[in-house]
Amino acid sequence: MAFERLLEPLRAARVLHHAGGLLVVDKPPGIPVHGGDEALGGDLVTRLGAWLRAQGESDYVGVHQRLDEGTSGVLLFTTSRERNSELARASSEHGLERRYLAAVTLRSRSFAERLRRGRVRLEHRLETVDGRSRVVESGGVVASSHVSLVERHGERALVALEPETGRTHQLRVQLAHEGAPVGGDALYGGDPAPRLLLHALELALGGERFRAPEPHGFSAWVRGEAPLLPEPAALAALLEDAALLRAPLAKFTDAYRLVNELGDGLPGVTIDRYGDYAVLQVASPEAEARTAELAALLVELGARGVYLKRRLRGDVRRAGPERTPPLPIAGEPAPEDLTVNEHGLRLHVALGDGLSTGLFVDQRDNRRRVRELARGKCVLNLFCYTASFSVAAAAGGARRVVSVDQARRPLAIARDNFRDNGLPTEAHAFLQADALDWLARAGRGKERFELIVLDPPSFASSAGGAPFSVTKGYGLLAERALAILAPAGHLFAVTNHRGTSLGRLRRTLREAAARAGVNIAKLKDLAPGLDCPDGPDGPAPSKSVLLTRA
Repeated sequence: MAFERLLEPLRAARVLHHAGGLLVVDKPPGIPVHGGDEALGGDLVTRLGAWLRAQGESDYVGVHQRLDEGTSGVLLFTTSRERNSELARASSEHGLERRYLAAVTLRSRSFAERLRRGRVRLEHRLETVDGRSRVVESGGVVASSHVSLVERHGERALVALEPETGRTHQLRVQLAHEGAPVGGDALYGGDPAPRLLLHALELALGGERFRAPEPHGFSAWVRGEAPLLPEPAALAALLEDAALLRAPLAKFTDAYRLVNELGDGLPGVTIDRYGDYAVLQVASPEAEARTAELAALLVELGARGVYLKRRLRGDVRRAGPERTPPLPIAGEPAPEDLTVNEHGLRLHVALGDGLSTGLFVDQRDNRRRVRELARGKCVLNLFCYTASFSVAAAAGGARRVVSVDQARRPLAIARDNFRDNGLPTEAHAFLQADALDWLARAGRGKERFELIVLDPPSFASSAGGAPFSVTKGYGLLAERALAILAPAGHLFAVTNHRGTSLGRLRRTLREAAARAGVNIAKLKDLAPGLDCPDGPDGPAPSKSVLLTRA
């Protein structure tokens, strides 16, 4: 089976100890210990149960410790019910010695001076409400920790922490309260970083001590260095960790993102899975220099073929065969009629056909949302490309779907996508037109839509008109779309423009609504999927907002 190794619950190297009823793992960042999305079942306890079953053992996992989803490092479990009381007693009586590493910003001069002089004891009272903790003068619960300086460069430092108690977000809250928030901790005011820079380094129980090596990138962030790809062994581990994080998605689709650049600690590298094949996008000279290495790793992990996309800066019309080779750079070519499956829908892809493939995997969750909202509605899909949003809407029971794109060939594939999913093309419209011009004409008519998808490219050429760019044209596009959105209707506003933040997208929509004379009932930021984690500055590259008209 292609990509079989990527469907494993956990890398063997992440298991630090498995004997005598104890299971000690080096938890990857991004995986909750338990809970999370129940449909996916990707939490660490579920994964460990599957890993134990694969070893022919009972899948019992006793939980005595927890780490936040973004925190990595040593975590202890029991696989024997007989050892539960011992571990519970050790936890309550401080019999577990724990040592953490954190990369922080020293905003408080007094705290920085205390650290310079030696080990600092922190003691606070913490109160937790709705998953967020804070320091309080009275009440709450006592939290105590020790902090030591490991290295410092200007205002940034690497510190070692030894907690005596285990409260919700304890180390993050205590450090933030002292004016030294953890890098990447948006909840408590940390500076941007590729991930939450908190790691459980060591754990000791009785005479046994377990250690998880310092993750790649902590010290570089402290030194203020630009993120770099690691050396080959660490590169392979990061790639496999990122891909295994997405393994639960294979229950619903065989098209998803394996690596999302800085969100997975791999700057300049994006890797998507399409069925048995991989598409590698490189966006930096360093990443491009290591394409052969990355392609070989993907083949080793099970890809039948690896296609390369050298992502351009600026005008995508200059993309040619040297930047987007039509044949794979490793492995075998994909069939011309390749289709992938997504939540029961079949969608055509063409992996060697320019920069795009026919399906944007980062919009999978939005397609599901459109499908859930579409029943009985009249739906408009602008810049529809191969109309995957339209297929989702029609499959969800939309009364009518209008798909608009200025290119003839994608619209032909769109019709094939409808037919392959048993959806009648006669009930829907496929229009070759410039989206802005079409909206201007539609605004003068009487037709209104209850659901509109607005997902333009960052840049698009125009037949006979001025080229479209998100920075100059999104506001006008949204204004014209809102003018034909029915009351209580929904607008999915999406952009993958790297220079547009979620905040800027919301402002653009509010300004467009004001110009169109439309009242907004609700604006909701849509969370990215499991395979598209935020980068240092938030969602990257795709940002999505659901607008509901009053």
